[in-house]
Amino acid sequence: MAVVKADAYGHGAPKISLTAEEARVDYLGVALLEEADEIRKAGVRLPIAILYPETIERSVEAVSRGYHISVSSPAEIENIRKAIGNRNYPIRYFIKINTGMNRYGMEPESGKVEDIVGKASSYGGLLGFNTNIADPSMNRKDLSKRQMDRFFEFMKNAMSYSQNGLMFSYEASGSLWENGAADGSLVRVGLLMYGIAPDRKDRLELEPVMSVKSRIAEIHNLRKGDGVGYGFSHVADRRSRVAVIPMGYADGYPWALSNKGSVIIRGKLAPIIGRICMDAFMADITDVENSLPGDEVTIMGTQDRASIDANMLGEWAGSFAYEIVSGWSKRMPRIYI
Repeated sequence: MAVVKADAYGHGAPKISLTAEEARVDYLGVALLEEADEIRKAGVRLPIAILYPETIERSVEAVSRGYHISVSSPAEIENIRKAIGNRNYPIRYFIKINTGMNRYGMEPESGKVEDIVGKASSYGGLLGFNTNIADPSMNRKDLSKRQMDRFFEFMKNAMSYSQNGLMFSYEASGSLWENGAADGSLVRVGLLMYGIAPDRKDRLELEPVMSVKSRIAEIHNLRKGDGVGYGFSHVADRRSRVAVIPMGYADGYPWALSNKGSVIIRGKLAPIIGRICMDAFMADITDVENSLPGDEVTIMGTQDRASIDANMLGEWAGSFAYEIVSGWSKRMPRIYI
């Protein structure tokens, strides 16, 4: 399953979904009905699974449009079927199991496995079961092992009571990165698909799919003691040259990078100074020789021998790569090459 929720982690869901279809993945995974609609309208014909339970009304709408849905119990399917009435909408669905993350899903001990599988199978359309492992890197081995043991025990019993070859899914990018292998029958690949490691371990050669670039809009010459940006959170301690870059937090560049981090201009790192504005931010280019308005600015990516990746941006911002890439605004154009 290629996970393309959150606008394909900021990469542009329609194009990424079509590319994944060309690569012959089996499923596309989204978070919301609207996300499924967007990629279907782009011409994608692959099965699309909505990964999280929605309201009964929205689940009925999803089923009517041919999407696979997720529920947290067989009872939800019963309610969805009642809401559908005599309309002939085939339901295809996954049941989520809460193995310890305590987000979505039914407790595996909330009923006898044979009753759960039997009731679900009697409704028809059950594709399988999935869960989310909270710490696939096994930093908390006790809790992670407890989750996996619970899921495997549930699936072992579920398989013995099913005649339909149910899928089971718990593997995602984090566990693939950590273990280098997959045990589930449906593997959900998100961050790794975009060439980003879930952590900074240099275990594989990965090439990020996305670069983020801008240009210098203006350059200002500062005297010692001059302030920069809202609140004058930066005051020049020397004569300086400052570049204005027309991109801000409304574009997804984190406000938390105010006076932190860097961009790359003419192959050199230029530190961010002042607060990130809604539509612009400033960088100190005093040590970037011969820089001019119009020069390319690499926000994320590689320029000459200098690189900034999503993990670095996340560390600077006190966040992580997932939030960085999925936060790029749709008002920023995506250019595919």
